[in-house]
Amino acid sequence: MRFGAKILFEDVSTAFLAGRRYGLTGPNGSGKSTFLNLLSGELDAQKGSVVRPRRVGVLRQDQFAFDAFRVIDTVIMGNRPLWDALAERDRIYSQPDMTDEDGMRLGELEGIVSVGRSGRARPDLLPARHDRRRRHATRRAGGHRLRQ
Repeated sequence: MRFGAKILFEDVSTAFLAGRRYGLTGPNGSGKSTFLNLLSGELDAQKGSVVRPRRVGVLRQDQFAFDAFRVIDTVIMGNRPLWDALAERDRIYSQPDMTDEDGMRLGELEGIVSVGRSGRARPDLLPARHDRRRRHATRRAGGHRLRQ
């Protein structure tokens, strides 16, 4: 893969194991963002092919885009189907009256939510006073923001 005249990487073969989470580090300009864009499907490979898993969660690098959201919401946004299901569920629950159709849809959405969260503890049930993930991004200690 090239970025301009610079070769970022070539003849790469790698595999990621299901259920694991990975981080990518390296110096500026080494191709981290380009590699992630290839993995997420944002960019097409110039040569060869990229085989993606069924589900890939991506958190974008624009640290200011998430100021209005709780940290846990920002993380969940990386799983678009789960985020959409939660938003639709909240919209239905906020209606003053619920139809039978709404109730059926809620059942479907709860199935999506439980699969999306892999059966782990529900973040919306964690005690808010001890859960730093519930804070908004603008309320970080010292106001620090890091750019990847």
